Amino acid sequence: MIAADSKFRFFWNILISLVSIGAVLVLPLSLVYPILSPAMAVLSGLFLSMLFAIDLVLEFFTSYVRIGQVVTDRKEIASRYLRHGFVLDLISALPWFLMVSLLFESGSSAFSLIGLVHLLKLVKANRLVKTLVEERINPAILRLMLLVFWIIIAAHLISCAWIIVSGNPDQLAPVDRYVLAMYWTVTTITTIGYGDITPKGTTQILFVIMVEIFGAAMYGLVIGNIAGLIANIDVAKTQYKEKLEKINAFFKYRAIPAEIKRKIDNYYAYLWETRRGYNEMAILDDLPNALKESVALCLNKEIIEKVPLFNSAEPPLIRDIIINLKPAVFTPGDYVVRAGEYGDEVFFISRGSVDVMSPDETAKYATLTSGAFFGEMALLLSTARTATIKAVEYCDLYVLDKATFDKVIGRYPAFQESIRKMAEERRKQNEAAARK
Repeated sequence: MIAADSKFRFFWNILISLVSIGAVLVLPLSLVYPILSPAMAVLSGLFLSMLFAIDLVLEFFTSYVRIGQVVTDRKEIASRYLRHGFVLDLISALPWFLMVSLLFESGSSAFSLIGLVHLLKLVKANRLVKTLVEERINPAILRLMLLVFWIIIAAHLISCAWIIVSGNPDQLAPVDRYVLAMYWTVTTITTIGYGDITPKGTTQILFVIMVEIFGAAMYGLVIGNIAGLIANIDVAKTQYKEKLEKINAFFKYRAIPAEIKRKIDNYYAYLWETRRGYNEMAILDDLPNALKESVALCLNKEIIEKVPLFNSAEPPLIRDIIINLKPAVFTPGDYVVRAGEYGDEVFFISRGSVDVMSPDETAKYATLTSGAFFGEMALLLSTARTATIKAVEYCDLYVLDKATFDKVIGRYPAFQESIRKMAEERRKQNEAAARK
């Protein structure tokens, strides 16, 4: 059984997609220009049939995911495939060139047209491309790219058909003839229609009518979707701008001072630059506990690496602490804690720096940067805050409240004792700095 997300299947899907796209470009041209000899046409047709037949067989041995479960039962896989996609794959895999060559002469119109049956594989190629890149490209950008791709393919097919219908009265070279046909196709389906190339005869007029109807429908589809696609290319930024507009409208209504407004604008700008406006806790709250733990460990990996306290900690302890951390942002000059306050939180610095100052803010004891933590003295020693701590710059901190802190470290006596010693040492250092 082949896993749907295996490397083999990944590269096989890429191969099928590239071959299908190549076929849709070359086969229509083979109807217009003798780029393939009859023998080459048969061989290329057999090659495509063989490749598509292998793909058809592989589908019966490829697992799929249903409601979060990987299905490996062959009967279920076969039943699903027979209902979805098997017919088109079977038609495109049949050796049509070989069968038609027994009934028609090589080079006949029927012999050439039958090759277009392989173009049905492009439907699956479109689905494969979406599957291959949807996790790597913004969904809105992917839809826009696929829309442009299908427009180009349609223009290519219509150009080849126009060459057949209109002939070559001016005896143009093949390249010039194709370019002129593509020019006519683009001006027609985009509803520009300069009128410098006009249909002659009933066949051409009927063909132009069909292309114009298709062009009008396509033009409406593009205009109706392009604005939405562009607007959704960056959903986060769109939501961020809408939020700023609401906040600024509120500030204007409530006559908030310009200084405070500027500080809040800078705060949201910082959130956008560092978090793209996303709220970590809101996202984590939507996840089940197991996934929440995995994501929290991934998001807070920097904290684990930066804080020396965690270097010798046991993995279960790190997991218990990390999963309970809550993010907090402080702007330059903000008070993180004030001396004399009751301490019920411990802080870990992820980004930025803070000044540890005396209660009257006349002396600076130290400057803490990324990887440092503070606030543990008040928690462990059951005292009020002994120092005032202010943010020097924008600071990304993670906060652990007292109840969780006590519960977590209570299960790890050795770790609790090491923190207690560090807290006592830091208290003595601050007292010594204050006496100086």
